[in-house]
Amino acid sequence: MTDFKTYYKQQFQKDLLNFVEQIPVDGNKHYDRNEFNIQYFFLTPQYKYLDIIPPGRQGLFAVALYWTILVDQTFYSHFRNSYQTFQKKTLYPKFIGNCTAPSLMSSECGHHQHPRKILQAINDTVDKGNRFDFEREIFKKDESNQKRQRIDYFPILEQSKQIIKEEIKDYFENHQPEISWTEFWTKCEQEL
Repeated sequence: MTDFKTYYKQQFQKDLLNFVEQIPVDGNKHYDRNEFNIQYFFLTPQYKYLDIIPPGRQGLFAVALYWTILVDQTFYSHFRNSYQTFQKKTLYPKFIGNCTAPSLMSSECGHHQHPRKILQAINDTVDKGNRFDFEREIFKKDESNQKRQRIDYFPILEQSKQIIKEEIKDYFENHQPEISWTEFWTKCEQEL
């Protein structure tokens, strides 16, 4: 298995693009046409989207996605005045709940989910996605008939923490030095 640092720097972007490119655009752009949204069920074993990533990299991908969403949400929540600059540089996806009904109010669509739910979703064999069949025809062809092995992400998560801390330090020192990277990292740690 590749170590997290190598994966994050050399493969994650490619895997993320492959992952998002296969998801029907009508299913991820209806909430906000300007952002790419990853719904919770896209990561579950009931759908084949994660299968585009080889099993040996799925845990690495999930942890890298976890950190990507955590950093994005931390920035938006605590440093909103500078978020637009960050967003233009990174174009990170958003992680939202399942869009299960025509009304945003009666589903989790548009509600940003805590990144730890990414790590829950990858092994969630109960969630069926669109439980009210809202827009289910868009995703029906992508339901999986294959049983996915449980993804053991915890050792990767532990390994990744110091690497992401270094990435955050590097980003702020080189791209947005007006924000204290240590203050930002502290905010991230509060969300772990």
